[in-house]
Amino acid sequence: MPPSRRDTHVADTASRETQDIIERYRARTPGSRALLEQARQWLPGGDTRTINHYTPYPTFMEHGRGCRMTDVDGNEYLDFSNNMSATVHGHAHPALVAATAQQTARSTALGAPGRVQVEHARLLCSRVPAMEKVRYCNSGTEATMLAIRTARAFTGRDVIVKIDGGYHGMHDDAQINMFTGMSETPRPQEGLPERFPAARLARGVPLSTLGDVLLLPYNDFVAADELFSRCGQRIACVIVEPMLGAAGCIPAVPGYLGCLRRLTAEYGALLVVDECATFRVGPLHQRHGVTPDLVSLSKVIGGGHPLGAFGGRADIMAVYDPARPGAVYHASAFGGNNLSLAVGIAALTTYGPAEVAELNETGEQLMLDVAATARAAGLRLAVTGVGSLCHLHWGEGPVRDAQDALARRTGLGDLPELLHLELMNRGIFLSRRGVFTLSLPMTREDLHYFTTAVGETLALLKPHIARTLPHLVHDRPVGTAATAV
Repeated sequence: MPPSRRDTHVADTASRETQDIIERYRARTPGSRALLEQARQWLPGGDTRTINHYTPYPTFMEHGRGCRMTDVDGNEYLDFSNNMSATVHGHAHPALVAATAQQTARSTALGAPGRVQVEHARLLCSRVPAMEKVRYCNSGTEATMLAIRTARAFTGRDVIVKIDGGYHGMHDDAQINMFTGMSETPRPQEGLPERFPAARLARGVPLSTLGDVLLLPYNDFVAADELFSRCGQRIACVIVEPMLGAAGCIPAVPGYLGCLRRLTAEYGALLVVDECATFRVGPLHQRHGVTPDLVSLSKVIGGGHPLGAFGGRADIMAVYDPARPGAVYHASAFGGNNLSLAVGIAALTTYGPAEVAELNETGEQLMLDVAATARAAGLRLAVTGVGSLCHLHWGEGPVRDAQDALARRTGLGDLPELLHLELMNRGIFLSRRGVFTLSLPMTREDLHYFTTAVGETLALLKPHIARTLPHLVHDRPVGTAATAV
């Protein structure tokens, strides 16, 4: 079957030396190609998540067990995506399978308060002391949306501050500068100097949203001080990730979260820390010695089932107490459903502080190994991240904010796609963006295979890189180039 015009981008732009990468990918995944053509009849683009799209076409997965997945053609992969970091237990973990079966037999959603809600809340609040009280929802999008609404209700203010490149889900307030490299028209922030990030709204987000959202560059103490000196009395909250996730696993530098904590307290605003992605390595804000007013969580806390949570200081969360006059209304048919909570309890009890620490230690070593492998290959490829949550960046030098990460990605041509596809050919499944995460079932042999596959892939791509991107090639001695907290 000849390639259609919709899946030829890589093939059209790749060098002759790397054409075999695309050809081998197509040869081993004909079932995925056929399924995509069927899926396009009913799903725009053939799937329901934009992030799953890549050229020439995505691989369709059939099942998973442990740290491995199998596609519809029977090819097996080590899963370093873990559903975009959500499934730290891997696939079909026995404790989670048992909890799913047991609770499903009792009811998935009773629509009333239940014992599992009390137990999950107890476990969660004990793991995150900043969460004195908690409420449940379905996802990280809902958790951050409701945390922002909580801050506005408590302070009586409308304006929020988010970080340039910070990702907090799919609601309108979060869809401004949610990624690096957004193609939408940049709009200067009204009343702020040009050195502040220009705003880019995702299509479909009302322009009026800009009136209540201010943007800050990450890890910039001076900009934070200036923004609060200009606008502090209007600000309801700052929402921040302790490590920028979608922008490239960029950790907060020492003192940055403390700076935001000081400013929000001084001006009567709230500090909201989004730990939806980073709870698997912490919670991360605790490493910085900061106590936020509100925290948002998702992913790991549901053990692979849809679950979000937001919580914080008891006096703030009291705005949801329906016994109080003027309480904030909060409803959801499946928010905090019995099934997700029951499996979440199993997830939290099998992934406690000891398991977090061990997996983080393994991840820190893997970052160093991958960076050393790249240097041994004579290529400039760095790794950022914390613990079991990591990201590849082409080039050298510090990556402190979203614009640094964007500068690293700009002008790479087909290189990210070729790296991704060749790792897929070698049985490594990870994000096309370069995010890779660890899971509990992974062994030393699995991690060694990953590092070896990266090294072999870089060696294969080096002639192509030397010709098209010579600034990424060097001949210095082997060392390390990982950046981690």
